[in-house]
Amino acid sequence: MKARFPIYAKLLFWFFINLIVLACAGWFVLRGQLRFTIFSESAVTGRVEQVASQLVKELPFDVSPKWSEVVEKYRTQHGVEFYCYDDQGRLLAGPTSPIPATIHSRIGGGPRRGPDGPGRRPPPEDEGPEGRPPREPGMRPGSPLPRVEGPPPPVSRFVAESSDPHIYWVGIRIEDLVGGERPGYVLTSSPSSTGRGLYFDVQPFVWSGIAVLALSALIWFPFVRSLTRSVKAMRDTTGRLAEGEFEARVQGARRDELGELGEGINRMAVRLKGYVEGQKRFLSDVAHELCAPTARLQMSLGILEQRAPESERERLADVREEVEHMSALVHELLQFSKAGIAANKVQLQSVDLRAIAEKAIHREGCEPGQITIAIPENERPIAEPDLLFRALSNLIRNALRYAGSGPIFLSAEAHGETLAITLADEGPGIPEADLPKIFDPFYRLDQARTKESGGVGLGLAIVKTCVEACQGTVTATNRTPHGLAVVVTLKRA
Repeated sequence: MKARFPIYAKLLFWFFINLIVLACAGWFVLRGQLRFTIFSESAVTGRVEQVASQLVKELPFDVSPKWSEVVEKYRTQHGVEFYCYDDQGRLLAGPTSPIPATIHSRIGGGPRRGPDGPGRRPPPEDEGPEGRPPREPGMRPGSPLPRVEGPPPPVSRFVAESSDPHIYWVGIRIEDLVGGERPGYVLTSSPSSTGRGLYFDVQPFVWSGIAVLALSALIWFPFVRSLTRSVKAMRDTTGRLAEGEFEARVQGARRDELGELGEGINRMAVRLKGYVEGQKRFLSDVAHELCAPTARLQMSLGILEQRAPESERERLADVREEVEHMSALVHELLQFSKAGIAANKVQLQSVDLRAIAEKAIHREGCEPGQITIAIPENERPIAEPDLLFRALSNLIRNALRYAGSGPIFLSAEAHGETLAITLADEGPGIPEADLPKIFDPFYRLDQARTKESGGVGLGLAIVKTCVEACQGTVTATNRTPHGLAVVVTLKRA
């Protein structure tokens, strides 16, 4: 017994593999980029500090117009605004538009008032009573506490947001960038929280997502391709079986449910082939065996008609009509079975289409000018001569029988590597709902189900069998305003 690996197990296996890959990729991304929020001091100032350090290093020691040129160059490069301020909040370089008061106050701009007036530091929250700082360890109760005067210590770096309009700000002291005695601040501002990549670079996330998707596609592609290829092979095989190609088989050996389905289709094809071939043999044997009795009946009726009195001959005529109808049915059955059997032994070759068409017209006893032929002399299809002759004969007979006295046109037209042979008439046509069924064996329209019409519903079925044996196709369409056109398509020589 073959080892089976069901599809659901494969799906689960590949799902967990993909899940592990996504988890690993997500862990690396979180570890490298998402440890902090997008706009926070920890996540932002590291990127800004690197750029600001380069900017400060390019500034001359003394304030000059060169400062504005350097700031403008960095604004163009990074797409955000750069400012240089001294430690008193005076603008040294950058846009002249005023910055928000909340931002200006953080870099030393504006008066600073404590409880004792200007220049005094406001008491922190943990300060003792009367603005005194807390006692240090070892100090005795009642000891005098020193008062701290002067401006608050400068802020080393900060991130902030301002509203109306909403702007994101980052400030870093110049001393922290290059050291030494160079007080002041470098500010950056942007309406975007990412600072166009300066505050937060989204490219790593984009490329990480693309890489994850590409890796997932590489993991899933072989499995999905294997499934779709097997399903396509089964679809093609079942389509060929539906068209009567019972030699078609599903190739490939799978060890899952699709493999079992393919084996089932192959077994079904073998059974169908046996049924159809057995039916054809049975039909051929029955038709062949019925030929002799019907011939003897016709001969016996002929003898009776010669010897019977005049009063009985009318009844014998009715019997002869039924026997002739049965003989025609047996003949059609025999032709249909022969066409089906011959299809398995056909040898295709280049044939003279015009000669075969003229022979078929002559055999059906058409009157001169009743059928107009428009077949080029040099057009030669690939077919079996006898089968093509039988198909054209049946088409002409069918047109003569049902198209009335109107003209019939037989033409051929090349379309690339194929040749379309069209037999068109100006008869009543066929209802659209019945067009797909007219090539089925024993199918006849209701208005044709009379002995006077002569048909038994096998003429067009024989045409289809002969044409398909020549590896061609046959279709029928109604003409405008009336009439029927049957098109036989064969390969060109």
